[in-house]
Amino acid sequence: MGDFRVRKINDAHDRRAMYQQALHDIEAFEFLLANNRFETGPPKIGAEQELCIVDLQYNPAPSSLQILDKVDDEHYTNELALFNLEINLDPLPLSGACFEGMETALLDLLEKGHRTAATCDTHILMAGILPTLAYRHLQFDYMTPIQRYQTLSNTLSDIRGTEFDIHLEGVDEIIMSLGSVLFEACNTSFQLHLQIAPDDFVDQHNWSQMIAGPVLSACVNSPMLFGNELWAETRIALFKQSLDTRSAQKYMRKKLPRVYFGSDWLQNSAAELWKSDLMRFPLLVTSDDFQDAQAVVESGGIPDLRAIRLHNGTTYTWNRMCYGFSKTNPHLRIECRYLPSGPTAIDEIANFAFWIGVMNSKPPQGPQFWKQADFRTAKNNFVNAARTGLSSVFQWFGENLPAKQLILEKLMPMAHEGLASRGVSSADIEKYLSIFEQRVKAEVTGSDWTVRNFRTLAQRYSGPIAEQELVRQMLMYQKENIPLHQWENISSQAHAIVWQDAAIAQRMSTDIFSVNEEDSIELVESVLKWNNIHHLPVEDHNGDLVGLITDGMIDRIGEDDSPSCCFAKDIMITDLVSIQAHDSVEKARQVMGEKQLSGLPVVYNQKLVGIITQRDLNN
Repeated sequence: MGDFRVRKINDAHDRRAMYQQALHDIEAFEFLLANNRFETGPPKIGAEQELCIVDLQYNPAPSSLQILDKVDDEHYTNELALFNLEINLDPLPLSGACFEGMETALLDLLEKGHRTAATCDTHILMAGILPTLAYRHLQFDYMTPIQRYQTLSNTLSDIRGTEFDIHLEGVDEIIMSLGSVLFEACNTSFQLHLQIAPDDFVDQHNWSQMIAGPVLSACVNSPMLFGNELWAETRIALFKQSLDTRSAQKYMRKKLPRVYFGSDWLQNSAAELWKSDLMRFPLLVTSDDFQDAQAVVESGGIPDLRAIRLHNGTTYTWNRMCYGFSKTNPHLRIECRYLPSGPTAIDEIANFAFWIGVMNSKPPQGPQFWKQADFRTAKNNFVNAARTGLSSVFQWFGENLPAKQLILEKLMPMAHEGLASRGVSSADIEKYLSIFEQRVKAEVTGSDWTVRNFRTLAQRYSGPIAEQELVRQMLMYQKENIPLHQWENISSQAHAIVWQDAAIAQRMSTDIFSVNEEDSIELVESVLKWNNIHHLPVEDHNGDLVGLITDGMIDRIGEDDSPSCCFAKDIMITDLVSIQAHDSVEKARQVMGEKQLSGLPVVYNQKLVGIITQRDLNN
């Protein structure tokens, strides 16, 4: 989330001053470009590793501040949620054994994180979306208590005017809303950086857009959210919706979301990207210590361009331009933001090597291929990859090619050529591209492995137990740094860990039938009978749990033959005893015993999330 020295915009004069600062920054940026003030030497590469923190039962743990206090390493930093961390890797020259060096540095930092996390009774994990995340983990007290995050969340909420909604559909469908931007915290990524010469930036940025879909298709690792199977890379749609300030009530015309792929090819200058962001998206934050960028460049200095970078940090393109500055010459980078975290460090570096190799290869039809290509083709390929991963079919310079064929026959040779042209060692090229190639040949991605094994586990255990077992095995393979294509599938006979102090979520039933308070008694009786169940929750028109009906109540109506009992609301219990999903199984036993109940509704914020019965407790 970038620069922390921010505050909210207080009034129209404050907003005008921020716009003036941003405009002056863009003018200074264009001056630097026009006067060849950027680095043009051998390029460097860098990366950022986002992580999840889980407790000893593999559920999200809000422990980032404690871990940061103990790890005492400037490479580690916080993220939006307290159950996330980020590692910033040092840049390396793009040559020789740079990828081996990047992997070694990452593994060393991960090992340091593992040791530190263990002292807090936690683990760190690489996962595009943590399988054990639940809606309750997205409440405001899970947000990292830093002003930037709170200011951004409040400002975006004010612009939207309503809660943030997500509606995603894959094998399953999910519809939820939240009063902050914490849906964004579900996403963790492995972000790649490549330094670009200013004269090459337009062509290189367009090429990064063109290859995004095929690259993503082999790297997908985020198929699930809250126990629902959605897209192969659910992060793409989730991130977009988690920060979307657009509203159907406010606009009757096309407007871009703040998280977006792009709207057209870059035409003439890198400055177009910042100009577009400033024209399309309202300012969110400001600060009090901006430089006079024009004065700095006129005196021969290097401006930090902080105002426009601050605004750019509140818009989110999947291939983002980054401006790096120092006391000598600034540089430009393309940041690839769409790749998920995981499955292992060696897989991530293989993804990195493949992307860098293709980025440094010669595009079909030459560097200015984009003058004959339709931008919507690249965007369509990207969305298809996010939805279906390696099962995608791509439009590629007049051909429709399956992902596997496109990668192996066309992009893999280009990646080899691109890395060799930059002086990357043959050992690095062979090691990392072969890992990428074997994954594609085996047609297995992190998403494929996760979905296949979740389905296997779910045949025998509840969803939460299956999710915990997935995380346990993912962590095991990550610590051993075994590439994904060598991971074994979980047997249907595997014995997942069932905790002695298990939470209700591990045992409760979530496939629940319910009725509305105004539904007829006849319907209530039929639902109970058809499903051979003994408890039926009753909800109102807002979806809040307002009552409970048992089969015994229906039997008593038949005995009394009372004509006054026509609707669910006439007989339901309203003095409900309920329990939370994170409460312990032992607590459920205690409550049921004291109240002489055979079942309990499980609720969160008055919404029904499950039911737990004596049978569930005994399983």
